[in-house]
Amino acid sequence: MEDYSKDDVVKALNSIEKTSRKRVLVDQRSYLIGILYEKFKVTEKGIADLIGVKRTKVNYARRLPIQFKDDKMYKQNIYVYAQMFPYDFSESHAVKSGRHLTVAVTLEPKLEKKLNKIRKLLGHDHMRTTIKYLVDKSIKLWEE
Repeated sequence: MEDYSKDDVVKALNSIEKTSRKRVLVDQRSYLIGILYEKFKVTEKGIADLIGVKRTKVNYARRLPIQFKDDKMYKQNIYVYAQMFPYDFSESHAVKSGRHLTVAVTLEPKLEKKLNKIRKLLGHDHMRTTIKYLVDKSIKLWEE
């Protein structure tokens, strides 16, 4: 659907649950908000009024499509809306982020149990912290 209007995007955006923090829904909302902001030049306040959320949520969401335009998971989550409402965010201004690379890893149950034991021993709250710690330590050993 190459030719779409602002109203089409708003209608699609209003069909997505606004209170959920599930990644797939956040990604879909942010993609549509990004289109309203970048393509149709609707202000943050204008978008907030159109969809009934706070302006601060719009401010955060409008940056995500630019920040994650090359992220594999983001592309999967927005695939349907990207087909319906194509827009190239690469022309948009860059958003600085502390994130450099996201790596999705599938673990076997045996390895997951080992990592959880290590996580508890190290006192980490999240497994991602433990994995980052182990990767950093492995690289330091490898460099020596």
